[in-house]
Amino acid sequence: MKNLIKLLSLSFILTTGLMSCASKQGATQQQTTSVSKQNISGLWTVTDVYTEGFPFDYTIRNAFDMAPYESFKGSSWKLYGSAKGYITLTNGNSENIYWDLIDNGTKPLFQFKKVPDGEKARNIREGYQMEIDIKDKTHMVLSSPFPINNGSTAYIVYHLEKVGK
Repeated sequence: MKNLIKLLSLSFILTTGLMSCASKQGATQQQTTSVSKQNISGLWTVTDVYTEGFPFDYTIRNAFDMAPYESFKGSSWKLYGSAKGYITLTNGNSENIYWDLIDNGTKPLFQFKKVPDGEKARNIREGYQMEIDIKDKTHMVLSSPFPINNGSTAYIVYHLEKVGK
């Protein structure tokens, strides 16, 4: 009888240990899907862009001080690992950018600033930040927050697809 109790106790301990290892392995897998410059670098195309949370009568003049947000559908975003890059709209207008990632503890942020020809990125103080909502090998969803007068936040949402390196 004592051997049976010992065997059951040992079995319980082993089962509990294996289950805790399995849950830690799952947590590690989630962490490996984090966003890094290496997996953001490449050529991306905006496949869709839309708004969320804006009041019906709210007017959005433009996005990133470049063009109306609808003009970003079909745009190309070339992001080099060196943090340089450019955004080219379908009408041919293009902006050089300097980009980076920020881990704010909740959602990673993609930030960039426009760098005109002849300027140095370190001299530019203004820029833009977007929340990275979804990121896998070939898709990324970025949400650009806008504070609304009533204290809430609305977003312009950009769906990007990776089309090259």
